[in-house]
Amino acid sequence: MSPRLTNLLEFFVTGVGRATILLLPATLLGIVAARTWDAKPWILMGGVGFQLMICVMTFFAARSWSQPLGPTIVTLYLTAVVWLWFSDGINDWFTHLSQGLLIGIPILVFSYQTLIESGAPVLRRAHNLAHRLATRQDWPTDLLQCRTLPEVKAFRATLAFDAAPALAMLNHPRLEVRVAALAALEFRKDWRTGQAELVMTYGQRSEEPALRAASVLALGNLDDRIMIETLAQFLNDPDREVRRAAVEALLWDSEHRWNWIRFAIRRTMSDPAFKNDGPLLPEGQLLIAETVKDMTAWCAEKGLIAARAAETLAAHYNRLMCEQTDPALVTSLRAQLADTHTPAILRLELGRILQVHQVLDRDLLERMLDPGTPATLRLIACETILTQEKDALLRSSATSGLKDLARLPNREIALGTANAVQRRLGIDLGIGLGQPLPPAQSRHANEIVRQLAAWAIQDDEELEQSGIRGSSARWGT
Repeated sequence: MSPRLTNLLEFFVTGVGRATILLLPATLLGIVAARTWDAKPWILMGGVGFQLMICVMTFFAARSWSQPLGPTIVTLYLTAVVWLWFSDGINDWFTHLSQGLLIGIPILVFSYQTLIESGAPVLRRAHNLAHRLATRQDWPTDLLQCRTLPEVKAFRATLAFDAAPALAMLNHPRLEVRVAALAALEFRKDWRTGQAELVMTYGQRSEEPALRAASVLALGNLDDRIMIETLAQFLNDPDREVRRAAVEALLWDSEHRWNWIRFAIRRTMSDPAFKNDGPLLPEGQLLIAETVKDMTAWCAEKGLIAARAAETLAAHYNRLMCEQTDPALVTSLRAQLADTHTPAILRLELGRILQVHQVLDRDLLERMLDPGTPATLRLIACETILTQEKDALLRSSATSGLKDLARLPNREIALGTANAVQRRLGIDLGIGLGQPLPPAQSRHANEIVRQLAAWAIQDDEELEQSGIRGSSARWGT
């Protein structure tokens, strides 16, 4: 059966059930009125009309389908009982049966509603799911992927009233079960007294990285400053996955937390042990204006923090550019790139972003060709001009720029220049097609740099010889 047909059938069954339960009081009043028709039961007929009016209003109101039906049922049924009591109906078995139904059904509905609101059925389902997780044998190799298991997602939904069923599983002997229990508490908002502190202590004392990461994610929705600052200590955890979980848990709500975690972020970005962690930007998130301002200032400092801050800002701007190309954003990034007061490492990252998105304009490219521009930015400008621009004079300037870069005593710059020369000018320098550049100190890199230097010198010698021949011709020699 197709999903559409299944949804239509489910909607039909639900509609029939609602109509039946709502129309039952009017039906009973109508039957009692028909049995006493000779006595002219106008009171009962008025009750039938009132019941039908309420049923129609309830059935066709759009909001009523998203709200509990219990209060409406109780009102309709008890109102029908009042009409029976004050009418001059027949005092027979059917009238007593109708009164019993009109009183008993609201009591059952009220009892069911009370049971649902008490959370007992949800708690029972939570215990059943906890037992299923405890007896599960097939677990992902990466324990952090437990958060995506259907059983864990269902377990998380049943913990809306209380986290106790999951906390009880933290004493289970199997590591996978404990990780799944913490994953079910991920980004939980409402904690009872002492529960969040229990999870925090558990995470701090755990020796397994998966347990520490799951504990961090479970506490990611707290509002207490002391707890958040304590949680920020996991940014310095020895395991990379735990640090990544801490970034996700802390920075998703940086609008309210930045002043609490600012110094912890700065300390982490300055630590050489974490230099390969990549940008401190949660997946799918963007930096707030205050964070961008601070990281831009950190780019002007010395040491690792400048590189990490520039890398994070680059990821932020690149994500913005991918989501939508805002002309105001492009103008702002171009202005920062052109400003010589912008930290050089940030200018390099901005140049790469604008190059990838092909929004470097001609005026900016010409300014980037200036010899005073950092070599890496000049290389970006040369390659972009040779790729996008058709003007022969500008392309000649870019080629001359590549020759200047080829003479610099920097192996990384030389390799990047060789890559641009081979791809944009079609000169074979020994770089494999579609292959990454070799390590800077390798023998292959030495050969590439040697051929690049020979290309630059060869062009200079040709120009010099052309100049000599021209002078000889002019002097008749």
